[in-house]
Amino acid sequence: MLLKVLISLKLLIYLQFWITIFRKRHTMNKRNTILIVDDIPQNIQLAAQHLKSLNLKLLYATSGKKALQLLTKNGVDLILLDVMMPELNGYDCCRQIRTNPQWRDIPVIFLTARNEVNDIIKGFEAGGSDYITKPFYGQELVARVRTHLDLKNHRDLLERREVQLKELLHILSHDLRNSLSGITMTMDLAEIEKAELERYRGRLRDLSTNGLDILDLVRTMLLLEEKPLQLNPVLLNDCIHHCLHLLSTKIKEKKINIVLDLKNDYRVMAEETSLINSVVMNILTNALKFSYSGGTVRINLKENKDKIELIVMDEGTGIPDTLLPHLFDVRKGHSLRGTEGEKGSGFGLPLVKKFMTAYGAELQVESSEAGTAIHLLFPAIDPLQGSE
Repeated sequence: MLLKVLISLKLLIYLQFWITIFRKRHTMNKRNTILIVDDIPQNIQLAAQHLKSLNLKLLYATSGKKALQLLTKNGVDLILLDVMMPELNGYDCCRQIRTNPQWRDIPVIFLTARNEVNDIIKGFEAGGSDYITKPFYGQELVARVRTHLDLKNHRDLLERREVQLKELLHILSHDLRNSLSGITMTMDLAEIEKAELERYRGRLRDLSTNGLDILDLVRTMLLLEEKPLQLNPVLLNDCIHHCLHLLSTKIKEKKINIVLDLKNDYRVMAEETSLINSVVMNILTNALKFSYSGGTVRINLKENKDKIELIVMDEGTGIPDTLLPHLFDVRKGHSLRGTEGEKGSGFGLPLVKKFMTAYGAELQVESSEAGTAIHLLFPAIDPLQGSE
């Protein structure tokens, strides 16, 4: 029994150690924002004075209506809310906050002179996270604020990790699958005529190398929050041809006509593995997936003012209007089947968006019943005229 207790204590100490490291690593560098709402300025000043030690960014509002206006323009991590205010009291203000999807997870601590049990219950029923009565102890206020901020910071971190895991699963289930499927199809082709195996040797090597590059990309993404992607000049023309080479079997299967308009080679700043496998490959795979057999996919590379623009246009099914506003929201998890029943994860475009943002580039989508056009716009750097 004593041994079990000692083991449990060791595990508890070990867990506490890593929680401490986790907190230092992910919360200390973040400066939280608090909104203090009270119709009496002296009360705002008093609360602000006590919270100085937490190194917070403080916003102030002297009414419930002004608080809602500030929320529309600022990211807020916690709200200290008085109850007795003219026009819009604290309870009603809190209810409005909880009905807004963007604000409903913000901790709201009531800070009020109303100290009856019914008042406290009413505060929690309105959506309050905590309730402090005036006059309050400064140390208590600091402790409660710190606790709620820690909880929110950790919850936000877990949500970011969940999104990241979904993106990594997409890379493994979609991008890596392209390489492995290509290897399988190539082996099948070679099996039909064994004498042709030598002919496919280079393609097999390219596909397997591409798969290893994708695994390296997964490791890079795991470190992305701590270490930004290393951007280098990459030839877009080469990326496009490389992806088309990897997708050649699928292109032949669906009898897709690829029309290229790549007059110049343009360099763009990007991370090459992610640009090939998680950006260009995703866009081309979607174009093939939603194209009808025998259809056409057009790929155009051009200079557009101070941008290098890559456009991929298909003549397929198009994207439903109901999905267009949520294309880049990984939490929606929408997935559509292709024209021949091809499955998808629904995380492709959110991942493309994430990488394009990391490159300092833009992603635009146009879609109708006549097909879809994807625009990738990169900041221009010196073009290399002609092809090598």
